[in-house]
Amino acid sequence: MNFHVLTLFPDMIEQGLHTSILGKAMEKGCITLETTNIRDFSANKYNRVDDYPYGGGAGMVMEAEPVYRACKSVEAGIGRPARTVYLTPQGRVLNQAIVEELAMEEDLILLCGHYEGIDERVLEEVVTDYISIGDYVLTGGELGAMVLIDAVSRFVPGVLSNEESSQFESLQDNLLEYPHYTRPEEWHGKKVPPVLLSGDHRKIEAWRHEQSVKRTKERRPDLLKNAVTVTCAFYALEESWRELIRQTTEEMTRYGNLLDVGRKKIRKQHNTFGSGDFLLFAVPSILPTDSPVSAQEDFFQSFRGHNTPAALIYYGNPTEAEPQDSTLRMPADRLITSLQNQGFRILDTCQNPESSRERRLFLLRLREKIYQGIRKETATDA
Repeated sequence: MNFHVLTLFPDMIEQGLHTSILGKAMEKGCITLETTNIRDFSANKYNRVDDYPYGGGAGMVMEAEPVYRACKSVEAGIGRPARTVYLTPQGRVLNQAIVEELAMEEDLILLCGHYEGIDERVLEEVVTDYISIGDYVLTGGELGAMVLIDAVSRFVPGVLSNEESSQFESLQDNLLEYPHYTRPEEWHGKKVPPVLLSGDHRKIEAWRHEQSVKRTKERRPDLLKNAVTVTCAFYALEESWRELIRQTTEEMTRYGNLLDVGRKKIRKQHNTFGSGDFLLFAVPSILPTDSPVSAQEDFFQSFRGHNTPAALIYYGNPTEAEPQDSTLRMPADRLITSLQNQGFRILDTCQNPESSRERRLFLLRLREKIYQGIRKETATDA
């Protein structure tokens, strides 16, 4: 992952990031950091890059030409146009879904403004994303750029020693993280919760989820209103698909539930979900002749939603199946219609998520909709 920062204060960026985890990541070559001084591209002999604003007003505005030249110089070094982020309070507020999306880029150009901002004309030409780190004003974009670099770098392979540290981040499920404890077992009369000493991983995970919900309710109730419980209802033809389904669900949420509709008991029981749930339906593109049901929608006949947001995943490539090995192939719109009639709102579909990149992009789209408040949307549309 290569970060390219356009700034008037390159030393501020360099000194702030060449330490701790990021410093070690740069030493290992997991990430690179290149700072470009916008003043070096000034056409003025005094290296001035700002001027008074048209129409009057307080402060100065950064000129378009130096910013444009700096950006094009970086792109020339990369060899192609790159995603260019302008740090501004007028942008989308940074969240975990955006962070993970940006982490999939090979190169990121971060543009740091100063003074009263940058000439709008150059922003229209070079910027692809406007991102804010919060609803407040800073002296410049440098601190915002450092926050973004730190957050994004955590999802670059090799940056963290423990891969689970990035996979199960705080806020992944719109929930704050649970409390942490270490030795000693008792400190200042306060004891570690007994469940954490029990060795029962299922009980520990349930306790952590309960504490996450409790803490979010107390400290960030705005997050909790958009939190959902994720359930993946699936039919897997073979163990490799089952493992991929499990992995896909874990990439979506830490606290997901799995329902194997290949089991008759699951298909027959009442499965009811509300607006606080999120369903992933995963089925093969083609059903084999020995399938327990004759069509894909039959797997989910016992499922009922109440304007419940959901997504559909098709596994397997239908072009690779031989005619004698399969019977029905369910058109996506037919299965979607069936699920909609049962109270589910299909937000997205994905075919063949075997590619880790395509799978991550699909899941990020879903998680971004969760951050934007799909429960609010479904209530409005009802």
